[in-house]
Amino acid sequence: MNLKRLFRCGAQAGGRFLRGSVLPAATAFLLGWAAVAPAAEAPALVRTPAPLVDLDRAHEVRLVYFVPTDREPTRAWRDKIGVVATFVADVFRESLGRQGYATRGLGVAFAEDGRPRVDLVRGKHPAAHYSGAPAFAFMRQWRTVLPEVEAAVGPRRRALTVTFAETYEPGPAKFEWPGGVALGCQFTARGGAGLFSAWILRDDFCAETVAEQLRLLADTTPICGRTALGHGRKDSPRFEFIEDGFGAVAHELGHAFGLVHDHRRDGRYVMGNGFRNLRRNYIGPPPTEPVGFSPANARMLAHSPFLAEAPDLADTEPPKVTLGPPKGPLKVGATAVPIAGRATDDRGLAAVVYFVREMDSVVGGADLSGTAADLAVSLTVAPLKAGTCRVRVLVIDRGGNVGSAEVTCEVGE
Repeated sequence: MNLKRLFRCGAQAGGRFLRGSVLPAATAFLLGWAAVAPAAEAPALVRTPAPLVDLDRAHEVRLVYFVPTDREPTRAWRDKIGVVATFVADVFRESLGRQGYATRGLGVAFAEDGRPRVDLVRGKHPAAHYSGAPAFAFMRQWRTVLPEVEAAVGPRRRALTVTFAETYEPGPAKFEWPGGVALGCQFTARGGAGLFSAWILRDDFCAETVAEQLRLLADTTPICGRTALGHGRKDSPRFEFIEDGFGAVAHELGHAFGLVHDHRRDGRYVMGNGFRNLRRNYIGPPPTEPVGFSPANARMLAHSPFLAEAPDLADTEPPKVTLGPPKGPLKVGATAVPIAGRATDDRGLAAVVYFVREMDSVVGGADLSGTAADLAVSLTVAPLKAGTCRVRVLVIDRGGNVGSAEVTCEVGE
């Protein structure tokens, strides 16, 4: 028996490993000792996220906890979801602030008791109805959970909901838990949705207070038999799962605000895989490169009605974007893509982002002003491969509305 590994597993389970098991006396003694060991010392902090406050914005994020008929709500679910929201809101506020954008932060809906509002929505069916267990069809939860959430809290096109769903299963999985889901989408400038598996609300990963959450985020104890996506190996450390979960909420909420992936600095940008390094913003020595949003995506966020301090709420029409035809075929290995186009808006343009589908990444962006702008630019890209290069151009106005167009360039020898 590998006592070292067994001890580590028993410690991370808080001694619960002993139940229903017959172990050698010495091993049982060690596991029992681990279960009652004193709490870990307070972690070395970069900083503590500021508490959520009611910003009384015209447009707010609604927090939802979805529980199917065959499940029970997890312990302290409202406090835990509030803690997740606190860290996620901090990522948005701090990243924008570092880049010079004035924002008080993310507008989260509050209840009359002065705490973040979390709507408990009881599903109409068992968990398998939503997840498709045991097949776990990827988009099934999006198509089945969100309509019930929408019926309970309001139309998704006029509200932005962040839903934690108790639809995952306890069995083995290649990564995290079976039936795990993390998705986000924008429907309008004032409506969208994020959907996340509630495994992140487990006591192993989510605390009732920010102080206790920081202790968990500093914890390197292995979660035996489980693999975090960011870690990629079995028995991943506890903090990796927290980064996967809390970070995924920030990432998918970015999509709900209309952001696209940016892999240019993949380990740092939230809309790349930087969200899996979330711990560096809070634990250990001050980071030279904190996790946050790229300048291109920050420009978009700065004009969202959920974050901006003075959005033009009277502006409800998205910008119009027209792109010129590609200027002949591009060569394999080329590192520049010329784009020609124009953007117009009835009230005022704010920013443009250039995104290449084949690279699944932002490749450029700029501030805009006035009611019309020339979008001509030569985009720097990774060496092109034979086939196509599809460039999507997104333009946001000062009301947070997003217009887009796409051009396809042929790439040959």
